[in-house]
Amino acid sequence: MQIDIERLTEDGQSFAHTYGPADLSLADERARLLSAAQVAGHLRRKQQRVHAQGAVVTEIEVYCDRCLAPVVMPVKAEFDVSYDPPGTNEASEHIELQPEDLATAVYVGEQLDLDELVREQILLALPMRSLCGADCKGLCPTCAVNRNEQNCACAQQESDPRWAGLAALKNSRE
Repeated sequence: MQIDIERLTEDGQSFAHTYGPADLSLADERARLLSAAQVAGHLRRKQQRVHAQGAVVTEIEVYCDRCLAPVVMPVKAEFDVSYDPPGTNEASEHIELQPEDLATAVYVGEQLDLDELVREQILLALPMRSLCGADCKGLCPTCAVNRNEQNCACAQQESDPRWAGLAALKNSRE
């Protein structure tokens, strides 16, 4: 979605756009869009700085980290980002980054492309660890059967022989 920067005013303008699953590539093998990603918000410009506020709503499919089953997750990511033209905030080795600098990006040219912002917000909304359920048993490390769906005949406790002395001590106390 392209926004013409010269048309923006201090009062700003509202925007809304819907990305189909084929229109927006997440470029992440862990996740894919299941439903349309709807983005809506407000843009305003003060001098050369453009400020964008809004939210992205969609559904994504990720894989459980224990059993690799697909998991559908709703995503609602809110954003509040500023954009400056290149060279506005020249970095110097004597300047420290401030917290507000972390929410500032750079735009090049006369149009602002919000596709990357939407993709970034969806990826940032992904959890560090995805589970199909809190009680997920995962895959058997020996035969790779999904333990949520069936039990396997593999030895459930393979112990390291270096711990045999402690195991014997524990068994003698019982």
